[in-house]
Order: sequence, then structure tokens, then C-alpha cells
Amino acid sequence: MTQRSSELRTIARRVAQAHAAFGDATMMALVSGSVVEDIADDRSDVDMAISFDRLPAEAALASACEAGGGAPWHWQAGAHADGGLVAAFRQDGVEVQIAYTDRATLARELDQVLVTHDPDTPAHKLAEGLLKAEPLFGAAQLRALQARVAAFPPALGRAMAAHFLGRVTPWHAIGQIVHRDATIWCRQLQAEAGYRLLGALAGLNGRYFTTFQFKRMHRFARGLPLAPHAFVQRIEEALHGDAAQGFRTLHELEAQVVSLVASRWPDLDLSAVRARHAGFDAEAP
Repeated sequence: MTQRSSELRTIARRVAQAHAAFGDATMMALVSGSVVEDIADDRSDVDMAISFDRLPAEAALASACEAGGGAPWHWQAGAHADGGLVAAFRQDGVEVQIAYTDRATLARELDQVLVTHDPDTPAHKLAEGLLKAEPLFGAAQLRALQARVAAFPPALGRAMAAHFLGRVTPWHAIGQIVHRDATIWCRQLQAEAGYRLLGALAGLNGRYFTTFQFKRMHRFARGLPLAPHAFVQRIEEALHGDAAQGFRTLHELEAQVVSLVASRWPDLDLSAVRARHAGFDAEAP
């Protein structure tokens, strides 16, 4: 364990303990992110989640954070009335972000991925975070959730491949704008193409994936054994190098990803992406 990860774990335990007054028998608290992966540095924050059978009042939650030594919340997202919210505050000079939820809302969000197989939702980040999380309270509850999330549904992987490859890259438009004064638009299209390829490969390899706050791409790619050679390096070259060459690189990667997906699911309808891909061959910038 790195010293920084140890320091941030200590903060997480103090924050969790400050919420124990609500009843630790009905509470699950966990820490996730760079802290539990032991890669925390001076820029890292503390990513936590706390769930309850019944969500306490918002003011009571904010008071618990301050009682544990934290500053007042400086931002929050989500709505308490919807069963969950995320709040952030600083403690000992470190940003702490807590996702609060009630148990029913947590179950619904996981069902969105594990039961209805939504291929493109931030709930994938929740599932991935649970897999890596360490318990602060409610260890048995967390273990049960981790066992459920660890069983990645094959139908979800197929849905992800179909979804991300179904959102075909507008290669014809790219051929028209790549040599014009449209740098931001070009980079946007390139980034979106990269996300689509990552999403399809994640589904193929049985990995949860969301474009929401996606980071640590190299680390993520190491968990994708089925992928084109030097996939991440080629993505980065496409985004940082000459725009025209970047699109050619992405075009090549798309063909390779489609081939891998077709080998896994030969009955998957990939006609649209293949037609758009072939049309670009004659118009490459």
C-alpha cells in the first residue's frame, strides 16, 4: 500500500464512522477508485459510497460530514427525492466525494446493467466501482453485490458491441472537413470514434464501460485481451497526431474491431458499419 493510499483510506474511515450514528447495521459504506487500487497521488480524491435502507435527510447527511471533520459541501449532484445524490467536500485538504443512495435505488441502478442490459449508462461505472471497492461498513452486503456484479452477463456484452458499432462513424463527413478549418470538430469526431471502439471491445471482453468520466485508458486496455495490436497507442497517436492520418488510423482500427466482434457473434448485424466503412475507402482524406 502506498503512503498516499493509506492516508486517504484513513480519511475514508473517519468519514464513514461519522455516519455510523444513523445505524451501522442498516448501512453499507465503501471506498473505491485510486485509493483501493493503490495508485493514489497528491491529485487524488477520496471516492466513497454509502447506502442505507432508508436515505436520511439531506441536512443530516451534510451535518455528518462536518461532524467528521469535513468542510461544508461545496457541490452536489442528483436529487435526494430520487433516492440518491453525490456530494463533495474537503477534509484535511483532500476532496471527498460521496455517492449516497438507498438500497432500492442501488438495486435499480444495477438492474439497469445486469438485467435490462443497458449498454451505455453511467451505471457501468457503479458496477466497476463495486468490483474494486473495499468495505468500511457492511462487508457482507458489499461481498454479495460484488458476487453479483462479477458475473458479467454475456447478453450485456453483445448489447454493448451492437450499440457502439451501431453508432457508425460519419466517415464521409470526415473526408469533407478534415482539411478545412474545423479542428475542434475533427477532434470531437475522432474522440467519439475512439469511445465507440472502446465500448465495443469492452463488450467483447466482458468489461463494464461508460464514456462518463472515462480515465486510465492504458490500465483499462490491459484488461482487454481481445483487441487490435497496440490498440491504445494507436488511439493516442490518432488523437495527438495529424488529423488526416488520425482518421486513417481509426478507420483501420474500426475494421479490426468489427472483425473481432463478428468472430464472436457472427449473427450480429454489422451491415451498417461495414457499409459506412467501405464507403470511406474511396474517399479517404
